[in-house]
Amino acid sequence: MEFPRIDTTDDSMCLSHITDPFLLRRVNQHAKDGVCTLCAQIGLASGGPVVNLGRIAELVDEAASRSYNHEGQFFDREQILEPMTTEDVVEALLDRCVTSEVLDPACKLVAGLISEESDWFEPYDMDHEAGVEFEWNDFEQSVKHESRLLSIPCGSKAETVPEKNYEFVRSLLVFAAEHAGLIQPLARGTKLYRARTERDCRKLERDARGAPESVLGPAPEDRASAGRMNAQGVPMFYAAFNAETACAEVASHSPYDEVVAGTFIAQQPLRVLDLTQSLPIRSVFDDSPPVEGENRLASLGYYVQRITQPVILDGNHPVDYAPTQVLTDAFRYWSSPRIDGIVYPSLVSKGGKNVVLFFGNPRWFERVGKSVSRLQRFERDIERGTSAPLFVIDPKTVRRYSVDRDIAVKRTRAWGVHGGDVVD
Repeated sequence: MEFPRIDTTDDSMCLSHITDPFLLRRVNQHAKDGVCTLCAQIGLASGGPVVNLGRIAELVDEAASRSYNHEGQFFDREQILEPMTTEDVVEALLDRCVTSEVLDPACKLVAGLISEESDWFEPYDMDHEAGVEFEWNDFEQSVKHESRLLSIPCGSKAETVPEKNYEFVRSLLVFAAEHAGLIQPLARGTKLYRARTERDCRKLERDARGAPESVLGPAPEDRASAGRMNAQGVPMFYAAFNAETACAEVASHSPYDEVVAGTFIAQQPLRVLDLTQSLPIRSVFDDSPPVEGENRLASLGYYVQRITQPVILDGNHPVDYAPTQVLTDAFRYWSSPRIDGIVYPSLVSKGGKNVVLFFGNPRWFERVGKSVSRLQRFERDIERGTSAPLFVIDPKTVRRYSVDRDIAVKRTRAWGVHGGDVVD
């Protein structure tokens, strides 16, 4: 397609208004002394070198040709996408790339320099979306019902189920790569909350006050049930970042109306894969080659939804957990450098965050005022280079919480009824 013609102009913009480092790098060589048109419009004094808005318009037009098209998407001869004007596109591209006080006037001036009469459309790649969903569904079915083995392909192409599983899981490790920006520190002193419930919560509270590191710590290996991230018999430390979320998570699959929770305090800094934060967005003005696996990062929201989706405890959950267990093991052992756990959103506590840490051995957890054995301290030193515990818990933090449950019931619409009231 032929690029729109960029009109000439005498209008300029201060470099100090540009906040996107990639846009700034690309216009910096064209900067010169002058008067900023935008500053004059909003009553500010020009600050430093300026760049002609024609150069900005050229880069915006270049970014627009990569990010938008003029075709849209037709279904039954009708356009199904919302058309955008040139000013809409310019605003979308310059948003968060220039300072807010000049965004509106800058967009109007830049859009006026791009001679394009056709509407713009955001491209909709239905094939990509369908492909992403197909890949995940295929992996789920394979791991649940064919093989949980991950095997490096013997030839140039994955042929067997274990080989295909390996390639799919390997491709998702881009989430745990340093460049993805999803690896975050869990600082020393961070408080994490862990909860349990039983029929007799008063007895549970007394027991937890007596030995909180064992009663509220990870389950012993012979009692560790299958979880969203761990296989049966493989204990891990599930916790939340506040007591309400910890209690809500436990109560969501329990019939009891009371929960006991305690506070664990981190004694060492940890590295976690944070799947609750927003994905760093690649600048539209970044002309460097895309990072390998960037298409996986673009689909992170879809995978997080799959990883954290609830599983109904109807007897099938050990099988339903298998895909996320396999993926967690890959993050745990294949990430380089290693990570210590995964932070993920709570589905039962609005705004709540959970974490699973890859530490199930009791040697990592201590009660305030009581240390573990010399052998266990030696084992800590061998594994992490320090004999200090990972977490301590004070019995005074152990508390009992009541659970209020809200149930909403609405009538299911009769089959084939699309509007209006359902008539008996």
